[in-house]
Amino acid sequence: MRPPPGSEADGRVGYLDVLRTRWSLVSAATLLYWTGAHALRPLLPLRLDALGANEAVIGLVLALFPLSALGLAIPGGRFVDRVGVRRVLLGGFGGMTLLGLGFARSTSIPALALLTAGIGLAELATWISLQSMASAGGTGRFLTRQLAVFSLAWGVGLAVGPVIGAALYDRLGFGAVGLFYLVCGAVSVVMIALGPRVAVVARAAPGSIRSGVSTMWGSGPVRATLLSSFVALFVGGVKGSFLPLYLERAGLSIPRIGVLLSVMGVASLAVRVPLPWLLRRAGARTVLLASMWLAVLPMTLVPFADGFAAWLVLTTLSSIGLGVNPPVTVELMARYTDPTERGLAMGLRLTANRIGQVIQPALFGGMVAVSGFLGAFAAGGALLAGITVWAHRVRFSEPTG
Repeated sequence: MRPPPGSEADGRVGYLDVLRTRWSLVSAATLLYWTGAHALRPLLPLRLDALGANEAVIGLVLALFPLSALGLAIPGGRFVDRVGVRRVLLGGFGGMTLLGLGFARSTSIPALALLTAGIGLAELATWISLQSMASAGGTGRFLTRQLAVFSLAWGVGLAVGPVIGAALYDRLGFGAVGLFYLVCGAVSVVMIALGPRVAVVARAAPGSIRSGVSTMWGSGPVRATLLSSFVALFVGGVKGSFLPLYLERAGLSIPRIGVLLSVMGVASLAVRVPLPWLLRRAGARTVLLASMWLAVLPMTLVPFADGFAAWLVLTTLSSIGLGVNPPVTVELMARYTDPTERGLAMGLRLTANRIGQVIQPALFGGMVAVSGFLGAFAAGGALLAGITVWAHRVRFSEPTG
């Protein structure tokens, strides 16, 4: 396969040029990854609740997803750099395929707990590799277009996954959701096998993991990216865990919950249309900070509101904030880290994500058991507001656009 156009010769590169290359298969696999993940994971609390688990147990089981791979994201990123992104990605999607079969057949809380830990490992390998491969897609305008298509596929998966999962769960049961997850993983294996041959190998990065992480943390743009990623994944974790459970307890049917979650996904996707204009006008730092507040404040107010319309407004506003995070943070990490350490950089970003995903269900599960949903949402909002204030103290110069 010929390399994609570079910065010297790609002045006229458009989105169709990207779609005509094998790089489009990376975005297609990303679409399937997020569709399958968000068809399955938001419904795990409902499945656990149906099997008799209380709120504390649900929180502990959900925490196994990020906790199982929490300490592996950074060394996993370096492993991707050294072994090759394509090999790791094929293994990650293969693992998702096998675990989907497990979800389709399991009917006990301990089995679901083990499977949840398993997808934490498989999706860690998959997501680090997808981000590393997408950010290796050329230079200049081609890379910008490639990342835009990648982010679009990411957003579409977030939007349609909950609707598909809720419809399958309502009509055919949770086993059908597991089979859908299996199909997404299996088809993605084929796409990556046919996709671009790219190897991200850290021959030029002999330093230790600790020194690499220290250097990255010392960069203002990277530090702001990590804080924003923590906040976004914490809020996203609420969306995919206790928000559906709260809405069900409040009287919403599962199909309406699926619709609300998908509207959230559509809002996250829609905000990416004017995002380049916002970045040119305000700069990445201002947009990133504003998105953090917009993600946190409306979600915190959910238990204080009442009725489908009010919940829809609040969750949609929160999702607009969430939608800004992925394209901006991935591009900042790609721009301000060395290409030979791209896997390590994405592993560091994913570590911030995983920490948020560990704290969120543990905090919510405990707080719901002690003080109810209102106390859990309030405590989570206070924590995230403090981290957002911390992010305000990070200064960096970022070219607009």
